[in-house]
Amino acid sequence: MNGIKRKVTMAVLAGATVVGALAMPATASADGGKFVQLQVCSASTETVKFYFVGENQHGDWVGSRFWEIAPKGCTTAEGWWWLAGRSVEFHHRKPSTGWRWEQRVVPANGHKNGDTIRLDIG
Repeated sequence: MNGIKRKVTMAVLAGATVVGALAMPATASADGGKFVQLQVCSASTETVKFYFVGENQHGDWVGSRFWEIAPKGCTTAEGWWWLAGRSVEFHHRKPSTGWRWEQRVVPANGHKNGDTIRLDIG
């Protein structure tokens, strides 16, 4: 009985490892699409917190971690790669307005795999 429990446990751990790897950030890949990082620049005098949801370099629909932009600054969402030519959900919050989200198209024209694309917000 111990051998069966051990095999089942190992199978569950292996499955969790595969699933976890799909949602983890990694570098851009050359598997047919253009994948880019996104940099967000804010003209606000408040700190902005943000994250993205979209299709990553593995073809999975995932949410990124959170980042903060200093007042009137820029932050690159490093290590997260999004499919160019598609849209992402851009979720952001300023203390004075609360959470909002908007659809942003990640441009493909004029960009190559591995580029960083700037998005501006007010």
